[in-house]
Amino acid sequence: MKLAQIPISRVIPNRNNPRRIDIKSEDDKLSYLMDSIRQFGVMVPVVVTRRGRGFFLIDGERRYHAAKAVGLRSLPAYILQKEDGRQLTTPELLYRMFQIHHLREQWGAIQQCFALEETYAHIARRPTIRGMQDDRKKFNAVVRALAERTGIDTRTASDRAKFLRWPQKVKDSLYAKPEAGAYSYILEIEDKIILPALSNYPEYFRQVPVDEVRLDLFRKLNASLAHAQEVRQLAPYFRTRLGRASDQKRVTAILGRLAKNVSMTYEDAHEELQKAFPDILPREPPSPKRLLSMLESLDTALQQFDPEAIKAATRRARASASELSQSAQSVLASLTSFIEELGETKR
Repeated sequence: MKLAQIPISRVIPNRNNPRRIDIKSEDDKLSYLMDSIRQFGVMVPVVVTRRGRGFFLIDGERRYHAAKAVGLRSLPAYILQKEDGRQLTTPELLYRMFQIHHLREQWGAIQQCFALEETYAHIARRPTIRGMQDDRKKFNAVVRALAERTGIDTRTASDRAKFLRWPQKVKDSLYAKPEAGAYSYILEIEDKIILPALSNYPEYFRQVPVDEVRLDLFRKLNASLAHAQEVRQLAPYFRTRLGRASDQKRVTAILGRLAKNVSMTYEDAHEELQKAFPDILPREPPSPKRLLSMLESLDTALQQFDPEAIKAATRRARASASELSQSAQSVLASLTSFIEELGETKR
């Protein structure tokens, strides 16, 4: 990276700037910045990378437009490039952009998702990921790749990926005009209902497209009938794979009614599920200390268990490898969500 004065005429602004506003007409701070530049010049250099004979703008769009408006012919800039002077590749450029904007919190969550659209689509199309049968494993693989590509932490990458899985029409509407509460609502729907239901009740989604369910549930937000926190109470019922086919159908039938009936609330669905399956939720949740003890006991049991014991087990003690694997996947999904929720309490 080097500092230089560059011709303002050779600066190439980012047409897909994630802030999604016209700086020249919609930024109320531009006039104040113009006054400052007239008096003192551009005090903080913009950040660019070479693009042919021009300079692609990475950071400093407001400074660029203000300097151009007051008639400056050049402005100071940090020029990002490889050590050998070559131009940055598209993945390298994306990584640098996220380090600048994400760490300084200039981009909100939805703005970051807009910037990640192309990268997310490219990752999701990888043959190794598309070939995965388990939706949770596929999602986790995308999250890891997204974190590696951008340098953001895994938890943030997970949240962005949950939003990016949604139908394009929903995302485009929020990119154009972010709606209060919509982002957190979408994350709760994806985390507490869609992802666990895809893993535990895949049969349902062979008949009902998952994006149709997403769109139906999103309409509840628009109808002012739902909030993110109301979704959480349903999580245990979709994270549990019920054994009997009749019970599975009952869970998915309630999901179907919840999605299609815009007047049905999450509280209504919770009451139905609680009445139908009273044993899924314990009457009193464990205390933090009790939960810690249970997690330690599970960890110990997993370390001590020998998979070869499956073959030698007596009939009464027997459980198949597929049953154990399915149960372990359910526990893993619950633990992943639990770790994310613990992260929220630390904020």
